[in-house]
Amino acid sequence: MKKKAFVIFVLLILVSLVTACTESENNTESEEVETINKIAFVSDQPLDGSEWLVNLVDGLNEYQEEHPELEIKMIEATQVGEFEPKVRSLAEQGYQLIITTYASMAEATLAVAEDYPNYYFGSLDGTIENIEEYENVSEFGLNRTETAYLGGVAAAAMSETGVVGIVGGMDEPIINAIIAGWQQGLRRVNPDITDYVSYAGTWTDPTTGKDLGLALADKGADVIAAAAGGTGAGTAQAAAERDTYFVAWDTHYDEIFTENKVELGSALSFFDKLVIKFIESTIAGNFEGGKRIELGMKEGVCSFDIGPESPITEEARAMVEEALKDIEEGKLTIDTEPIHK
Repeated sequence: MKKKAFVIFVLLILVSLVTACTESENNTESEEVETINKIAFVSDQPLDGSEWLVNLVDGLNEYQEEHPELEIKMIEATQVGEFEPKVRSLAEQGYQLIITTYASMAEATLAVAEDYPNYYFGSLDGTIENIEEYENVSEFGLNRTETAYLGGVAAAAMSETGVVGIVGGMDEPIINAIIAGWQQGLRRVNPDITDYVSYAGTWTDPTTGKDLGLALADKGADVIAAAAGGTGAGTAQAAAERDTYFVAWDTHYDEIFTENKVELGSALSFFDKLVIKFIESTIAGNFEGGKRIELGMKEGVCSFDIGPESPITEEARAMVEEALKDIEEGKLTIDTEPIHK
């Protein structure tokens, strides 16, 4: 009888230990986050593969130096099979705010966010359709239709043939919103303009970008543009080779246009400022879960910049400034759907 009682006693102790361990593990995942000091950024592209990413990394490194109380980790996950394991690993390491990039990583982000309901997840332009179902996920991005509109105005004002073209990185909502703004800006100046659209299908292939740029020039385009990440460098090379006006995105291509100064301007995007604003808002307790947040020229995270060596005429510059004034005064509604692809 005593032996049986002893066995029962031991079993009760074991059950208690297992229960305690299980509760401890659950508390690790559901633990309320009071102070956010571990932040991670995960890129679906090589961190040194595009100008905008290099600028973003530099900006976050500077921000880290200014805020030693924060730990900011930046990694890349360029293969689909890496997405969820790397995001999950960051959550397991205690990173309370995890930022991922674009639609390619959206599914992985949501899967991990569901398992860590008290951690915060930011999706940079993830185009998440059902985001309202995830209280700890916030999508954020740039309103790039405005700068694209200004780029279109500049292009149409400088075109003599009435034919222009643009290379987009991917056929996806973010790029298509840029193309939509570009096309509406073109038609503000020339309602009858012919504009061609090409998709590279890649963000990191300058050779493809150059081939598509040359093809646009062959179609009679005397102004070409590229919103295609690292691929856009190749399109800029095509413009330099053909001495064709060029509208840039995210950077100025001074190193390419050393002889032929054909860059009219660039729709600059300050992704470092965008991400830092998102981080600071979250740390301050203003995280907006289940929503998409867009920042634009008004918030200082993007602009259309005409460089000092731009060949743009005074007349064309005046058209751009007039369009900018209309945007600032709220006189324009710019659609996010392309007129055509």
